[in-house]
Amino acid sequence: MINEHLSAFQRLRFRLREWRRMAKSKLPYVRRRVHRKLERSRDELANAVLAGLPRASAAHIHIAKDLHRPLDGDVCLFVSYAAVASLKPHVVAHLSQLMDAGVEVALAINTDLPLSSVQLPAELLHRLAACVVRQNLGLDFAAWAHAHELFADRLRPRRLMLVNDSIVGPLDPGAFRSLLQRARASDADVIGLTENFDPRYHLQSFFLVFNTGALGPLRAVFEQLVNLPTKDLVIDVYETRLTLHLAAQGLRCIALFPTPARSRHAPPNDTDLRWSALIDAGFPFVKASVLARLHDDPEMRRSVPEALRPRVP
Repeated sequence: MINEHLSAFQRLRFRLREWRRMAKSKLPYVRRRVHRKLERSRDELANAVLAGLPRASAAHIHIAKDLHRPLDGDVCLFVSYAAVASLKPHVVAHLSQLMDAGVEVALAINTDLPLSSVQLPAELLHRLAACVVRQNLGLDFAAWAHAHELFADRLRPRRLMLVNDSIVGPLDPGAFRSLLQRARASDADVIGLTENFDPRYHLQSFFLVFNTGALGPLRAVFEQLVNLPTKDLVIDVYETRLTLHLAAQGLRCIALFPTPARSRHAPPNDTDLRWSALIDAGFPFVKASVLARLHDDPEMRRSVPEALRPRVP
């Protein structure tokens, strides 16, 4: 009972904090914290430009399993970060369900460890089309670009998926199959799961699907992509600008779980604020950052299978 009361209090505190942020965002001036963040991002970008920005493929790489055949049909470039010498449990589950659904998966692992030290379960490695372990530079966008360049002559997808490990799931296999069916049936050029209006409109990058018409423009982006030094810069330069860049070329970009009109000016992103409503709507994931904050919430425990939950001290 005490734990349930604590969880309810934590959930209320979390929601109050998010609505406080929303209210502050409507004020007619830039907050001091936001101004400091903008200054820091400007300085980081200026320093990176002065130092020279290496291309994504400049990172050191270890090929755990090379790609020995062309990949066609549905192809996924999946990126995960390994802080220890093994994959996160939810990544193994996600990879398995993608492959069970007929998706060819090439896995790229970013790590700060010695590259050859990261180990995968033998059965999983056997099922993967390819696997590379990469020096942790430029985060997920650089890893996607690096893997795409590495395997370019063998990538012939009808549909290309870019997925990262910032979402935990699939929570429900049926909902996941339904999501893939909707993505496969869509005639849009670029399909995301959710969208965000802060600081500019974009599809959130944890799960993106590119149909045939978008593959050339995406390749052009990857060919110019560099290893930016911080997460904030990667988000600002690549994630939040990619959708508008592709839309400006005439590509149609949609979200399978669009944000309700009343929430379009509510920061932070939609998957943080209404994770429970998204799950009820058939969204088969929860953001890892939300799960970490609300891991002991009764509603979260009901939604997320124990095998997928991170170990919390």
